Amino acid sequence: MDKSSFQAAKDRISELPDNILHECLSLLEMKNAAQTSILGRRWRYMWTHWTNLDFDPNSMYPEEYATFFTHDANSHRYFAWINQVVSMHQGPCIDKFRVHFHYYSSCATRLGKWVKFALSKRVKELVLDLIGLNLEGSDYSEKGFPLGFDMLRHPPCYSGITALQSLHLEYVDVSQEFIEFLLSRCHHLERLYLASAPLSRLTVRSSKLKYLTILMTTCNLEHLEIDAENLVYFQYGDTQHDGGPCMVFKSLPMLVEASFCGGFCRSPFPIFNKLVLFSKQLYKISLELRITSSYPVNLVIPEGIVIPIFPNVKHFTCTIICYGHSCILPMKRFIKACPMLEVGGVQIADFMTIAEELIEARELQEIDLENEDEIEEMNNSEIGLVREADVGNTNEEEQSHPSLRILEVVGFAGASCDVQLALAIVSYASSLKTIICDPAGVRYSCTGSMFWSDSSTQYKAAKRRARKLAKIVAPKVTVMIV
Repeated sequence: MDKSSFQAAKDRISELPDNILHECLSLLEMKNAAQTSILGRRWRYMWTHWTNLDFDPNSMYPEEYATFFTHDANSHRYFAWINQVVSMHQGPCIDKFRVHFHYYSSCATRLGKWVKFALSKRVKELVLDLIGLNLEGSDYSEKGFPLGFDMLRHPPCYSGITALQSLHLEYVDVSQEFIEFLLSRCHHLERLYLASAPLSRLTVRSSKLKYLTILMTTCNLEHLEIDAENLVYFQYGDTQHDGGPCMVFKSLPMLVEASFCGGFCRSPFPIFNKLVLFSKQLYKISLELRITSSYPVNLVIPEGIVIPIFPNVKHFTCTIICYGHSCILPMKRFIKACPMLEVGGVQIADFMTIAEELIEARELQEIDLENEDEIEEMNNSEIGLVREADVGNTNEEEQSHPSLRILEVVGFAGASCDVQLALAIVSYASSLKTIICDPAGVRYSCTGSMFWSDSSTQYKAAKRRARKLAKIVAPKVTVMIV
């Protein structure tokens, strides 16, 4: 090929139709898409038709993200970035519009303009991922961003809202009436995510909604009613400690996955009572149980309580945030309630003071998993001691679990509670092939949450105990250490 032919053929991409180039740009992050403007005259404003407007500060400022919004100058940089893109956008519609920043009331006007822009462009996915200014657990001094009927007085917004397919609102002040209006007006809305909304009552009624998440962290929801015939996924969490809201499930024939987390999960048994209506249709259950000194989770099976059978559940995940050495062996009963379970996950996160961390480190070093007498002594010690009544009558003939193949233990430290649960399930699950041990699970201390680093003493000790556990259960079960 001569030089002239090569020069004529080398830029074939720029000869593609605009719609194809727009589609190619939509696969890039916004920062990279904007950089294509230097490729040539035709590319100069091509990025202004971009449809995936995800203003992610982590991708734009990755090296500064951890402390990015602690400086006002950085917030102004972030807002200027959004304003520039919004003012220059030329496309008729957008697929996604997302903002993520610390919200305060002086931002309301500019955020309102951005939302109107997105709705007028018939946005399909709207994400207002806002962060409150106050520390976790304290009262918020300012309300969230007000989103209501005033926003829809602009005609393009009123017509554009019908294009919504996914709506994510975090730290946004919405009313029940506005939510009900959205659900009745947005005929294509399939995903709804509400977090930190000041609602005391909420009714979700929709024939199109498929995914619903409600996380209440700034107020107490008293009543929740759901009537959604096509809902397949439901997640609920709050910070209450009095049993949570009154939940009314009217019509959920398609529900296959349920998740509960937060202070609402002081005990799993009320949750199971709420799920008993869907016990035959659920395929996946996720729980987060919090065991602290002030609000202990009761894993012991109360007398007269019968855990419902979930005959179709194949994935069960339970995160246990516990205080010190808490017994988790009753978790076996939950696995037993899912006879078709194939993959089970347990995340163990210890909540402890620094003094207790030092005590635990000494106790773990004294446990020798290669010594059968010491294992027996561990099982009979006060640490992690389980009464027969807690896990069921061990005198009864117990059939093995026929389907469980994989058990993942995140936060494995080799403590008595970890080992007890692993050995109990190995002896109970006849089809178990793999135990995945992840020692670098999250832990909670008086200074906040943290992860064990690969070089920490705790992490190395946990890996050592995981290798010893592997020798005990081999060759029946393979232990993978990650």
